[in-house]
Amino acid sequence: MNTDGHGSTPKLTEPEPLPSLFVTGYAIQVVEENIIRLLFWTELPEIGGQEHEARLQARIAMPIKTFRSLISEARKISRSKQ
Repeated sequence: MNTDGHGSTPKLTEPEPLPSLFVTGYAIQVVEENIIRLLFWTELPEIGGQEHEARLQARIAMPIKTFRSLISEARKISRSKQ
């Protein structure tokens, strides 16, 4: 895990436990010229008389440089699993 523009890996701390969220969908939005926002949701089935629903689970904004790095790492993982 490297941060943008830094060669060294910072110490990862978790002062408060964070839940791991399971998501089934996402959207990518360009907020500003250099900022990307990712939206993640979980689709819920129709139960009883309730409508099909997609419940927002997380919203994350990041510099486009970080987003590109994320996509690059995801491609590497995807290739290694094939």
